[in-house]
Amino acid sequence: MEGREDLRSEQFLKLFRMLEGLLEKRYAGKRTSSGSVVMEYLRDADSAPVRTDLDMCREIRNLLSHNADDDGEPVVEPSEAVVDMLRCIVDYVQRPRLAVDYGTPGEKILFAHPNDEALGVMRHMMRMGYSHVPVRDRSGLVGVFSSGSLMRYVGEEGFEALHDSLRIGELKNALDISDERSEKYLFFDPGATLNAVREAFEKKRDRNSRVAVAFITEDGTQHTPVLAMLTPWDVIKDAQ
Repeated sequence: MEGREDLRSEQFLKLFRMLEGLLEKRYAGKRTSSGSVVMEYLRDADSAPVRTDLDMCREIRNLLSHNADDDGEPVVEPSEAVVDMLRCIVDYVQRPRLAVDYGTPGEKILFAHPNDEALGVMRHMMRMGYSHVPVRDRSGLVGVFSSGSLMRYVGEEGFEALHDSLRIGELKNALDISDERSEKYLFFDPGATLNAVREAFEKKRDRNSRVAVAFITEDGTQHTPVLAMLTPWDVIKDAQ
């Protein structure tokens, strides 16, 4: 029995060192504090699904490494279940869930062009159940068309500005992604995790700001091709 417990302790400590190595690579040059990489990760949005278990494993590791009874023996021994728990945490850190895999892929997104008729785009949106349609031209993403942008246009130009042949491009400032007076849009690079995007949505919501869409682009800006598009529903339905 004692030999098996010693083996579990060795396995546990080996897994913990492996975890620390993974996190050292993750935070190389990106540390926000002088604490341990494990504590850094516990403050990270990505740790949310494993945070409670990891914090317990951290405490067990400290007890194994720095505390002993009068005979020099550890005051705790990890159970097989705890070793398996840490193994799952290491696996989770090795294979994070990327947001790009949970949104609508770029090739399946309905894009509009500034020269498209707004009425035709709206009809397509109604048929497909879309709430937001990115607008792009040869230079890249130039805006997002939605009911909110249309209402903003009416508020600025008046109902008389609406007509059957209204082009998307005529909405101009109402499509502006950077203007946060209406809906908000977030941009992330392909390495963004699902939990990081979810936390960004939640932070905006906590500030009474509505984020409509998050875009994953090649470099995390609106100036490069869109790889995926996520709505709040996409990040909520996959929450653990």
